[in-house]
Amino acid sequence: MADLRDTSHSRTNVSSAPDSLGQGVDAVLACAAAALRDWSVRVSGFVDPQVRILAEQELRWRSDLHWLCWGGLSHSERQRLLIAHRDLPLEQRDVPLALAELRGNFLFDPAQWDDFEAALHAVDPSGHSWGDLQLLGDRGAQLIHDPAALATLREGCRQVRSVAVELVPLPWEQLRFPQRGEKRFSTVEASCRLDAVTSAGFGLSRSKLVEQVRAGLVRVNWCPVHSPSHRLKQGDLVSLRGRGQLLLESCDRTRRDRWRLHLLRR
Repeated sequence: MADLRDTSHSRTNVSSAPDSLGQGVDAVLACAAAALRDWSVRVSGFVDPQVRILAEQELRWRSDLHWLCWGGLSHSERQRLLIAHRDLPLEQRDVPLALAELRGNFLFDPAQWDDFEAALHAVDPSGHSWGDLQLLGDRGAQLIHDPAALATLREGCRQVRSVAVELVPLPWEQLRFPQRGEKRFSTVEASCRLDAVTSAGFGLSRSKLVEQVRAGLVRVNWCPVHSPSHRLKQGDLVSLRGRGQLLLESCDRTRRDRWRLHLLRR
């Protein structure tokens, strides 16, 4: 059987990607190769959206494979891939997931996503053992993770910024992540700038949105964008940490030379 990592039909995108993306894709493809070799159901570690998209481009060339992606929520950014031969069934419930709280007193030293992620990366640089985070204000954050990595994460993640933390397992019923449905709506804006479209889409002030962009919390098509004036085009997907995703389904000029935008928020 051919090694999935040796295919050449679409490796251009992967080979030109940054090392971290290429390594992440190769890890998923190695998982898929093992699933075919052993005729088994295999699960990848958690991966970022860019890795998942590139890996799925590769996997689509194998007609004998199928897979599903799941991270615990309909809008999860970091997900695991469940992969198997097409003749084997796959179910969402078979993706190993667990919930925990990184608990500490952040009243006098507030922490943001990058602070928690830096602490987790110090334990697992690959990021394969942990999924999405949800901030809980001065209490810490909830974390979706690989159940098999609980002991390692508890032992290694003891501090975030200057605050001592404890990783406390939680039942899934205590999930505090917002459960978002989809909503389509239209708006008329002066331009298709990132700050204009995203502030309208998420109901934030323009100044607040600019702060979020410059803080690195906004991505376009899963790539970080730090310029509020970045021009969006039809089909672009904007993600805002803690707020969800916004798809620009169409944009048309009005008679008054403005832009009518049709948006899908989820």
